[in-house]
Amino acid sequence: MAFQRDAENNVLAFAEAEDIFNMDQRLFEANEISFADSGTAATTQSEYFDILCQRATERVITRMQASPEWANYTSAQNLTSTSILPPVNKNLILGNLQDWTDLTSSYVMKEYLLPKVADFGNPESSEVNKINFYETKFNELFSEKLAVINWYDANADASITSSDEMVNFRKNRRTRGKSYITRVR
Repeated sequence: MAFQRDAENNVLAFAEAEDIFNMDQRLFEANEISFADSGTAATTQSEYFDILCQRATERVITRMQASPEWANYTSAQNLTSTSILPPVNKNLILGNLQDWTDLTSSYVMKEYLLPKVADFGNPESSEVNKINFYETKFNELFSEKLAVINWYDANADASITSSDEMVNFRKNRRTRGKSYITRVR
């Protein structure tokens, strides 16, 4: 689906309520998740999921900004003249939009929705397995987004050119201690 946007066309979230419904329809058809006592101003379940998508988007952006890959990217692009890392501007994310929706939806499921109904006393419960599944999916996709930054319009010209892109080359090599070291060029 499309990103959530405000009246000025600024991105609020990378996913919508419908994206969350589509991830696990059986969970929502069984009405296992209640939003009545959520502490938000939501009056419908769709509004509640939209609010969760906005929160998840902010968390994803914060994690992205805190990563060493983002620091390398911003220094290579000369996006900052101070020692402070510039934030990831949600409005400048133009590439791989479906991946960003999947990333946000996975975060909502693993952090906000499934823990409400999971039986953590039973590690074999389906909800705990789903949390692990979405955790793995999120981490793999997040790592992929950091390894190949071809989705950000660094110069804000409404298109992604080769000067906006950055690829981190990794080479694993074995050391004497039989552990692997990753070198990034």
